[in-house]
Amino acid sequence: MKKLYVLIFLMTFIINIFAEKIDFVVAKVGRDIILYSDLQKQINQIKSAKMWNDQMDNQFILKDMIENKLIVQKARELNIKIDEKRITDLAENQLNQVKAQFSNEDEFFKELRNAGILQSDLKKYYQEMITENMLKEELIRTEIRNKININDSDIYDYYTTYSDSIPLKPVSYEISMILRIPSPSDETQQNAYDKISLIQKKLNQGEDFALLAEQYSECPSSKVGGDLNYFTRGMMVKEFEDAAFKLQINQISPIVKTSFGYHIIKVTDKRDNEVRASHILIMLAESEEDIQREKEFTNDLYLQLQNGATFDSLATIYSHDTESKDNNGIIGVLSENEFPAWFKEEISKLDIGNFTDVLKYQNMFYIFKKNKEFAPRPMEFDEVKANLKEILFRDKQMQLYEEWMDNLKNEIYVHIYKERLNVTE
Repeated sequence: MKKLYVLIFLMTFIINIFAEKIDFVVAKVGRDIILYSDLQKQINQIKSAKMWNDQMDNQFILKDMIENKLIVQKARELNIKIDEKRITDLAENQLNQVKAQFSNEDEFFKELRNAGILQSDLKKYYQEMITENMLKEELIRTEIRNKININDSDIYDYYTTYSDSIPLKPVSYEISMILRIPSPSDETQQNAYDKISLIQKKLNQGEDFALLAEQYSECPSSKVGGDLNYFTRGMMVKEFEDAAFKLQINQISPIVKTSFGYHIIKVTDKRDNEVRASHILIMLAESEEDIQREKEFTNDLYLQLQNGATFDSLATIYSHDTESKDNNGIIGVLSENEFPAWFKEEISKLDIGNFTDVLKYQNMFYIFKKNKEFAPRPMEFDEVKANLKEILFRDKQMQLYEEWMDNLKNEIYVHIYKERLNVTE
């Protein structure tokens, strides 16, 4: 029964559902018509998705359907191009998601037969729906969004005009942090270098680059023989690019060190300002010993704090967070909702002036301190600037959309048969 509901929810468009009922036109939109059955199917779909509310009625839904048809007609009139292959792929993915609701294909096809439709009908519906959505998105982007320009002056004017209605910043706290990030030791780096040197030796002896990449490289590209495809300057780290762009086709580089590790690079093609290269990577990742060493160091900092060392002095000297260490370790004045998500509970529990235990996340070690408490206050412009810009953008987009839609309705013939909208089935 649950699977049947899933299928019906995804297929309320099917004509058979209303085939035995009297049908008639409720609106004309240019060369298209909207049938009463189309309107009812749309309403049923909204209700099935539990999106129906008390402000909706037949006229409300019909208005939305008319606007969709106007947008699609205009997009086609302007010959807006969309990716047909992507549409087919997305429709296929949607169809597969429906199939996944069933234990096997036989059960899926049985439900289709019970509903009186073919799989091709369902796929065609998805293709049409995705096509319309893509046309609408592209047209709205070109006709509305690209024409909206909101500058800082607009945002500030909005801020000053509506400052009284902007919520107060809640109770907030000045928070400091010490961050320690493990790094590969000299021994770890030497082990990685020895490994890449062995691979270089095999290459010098004539072994195949792609096969060695598949066997040894620690980059996901190893699955395709180390191939990185074509790239231009600015797409890779500088050390890698500098080495790659110096090579001739089929030439192999010496060992190149980057922040990722040690590479050997082979250029396989060049065109215009692009090169195509493959590489073998041995990563410079910290070992378990490196992580344990950093943990012990952070624990020592914690003991120093317990013995009276000042948090700001230790943060300035030892923290690896480059932004906060120059500000005595202060990361900002934050409300509880703005605390770092992974440590929100630990920081929230702190009393003013206290610091956390050593905390770990993704092999990095942290100590936080709650310095001061600030009462609720009006939000400063810089604190709400980004949110206000989004609000202004939405307001402007809605205004332009309504103006643009009014013009479309004058340009494309629309007629609504209002007397037919309240027919009882």
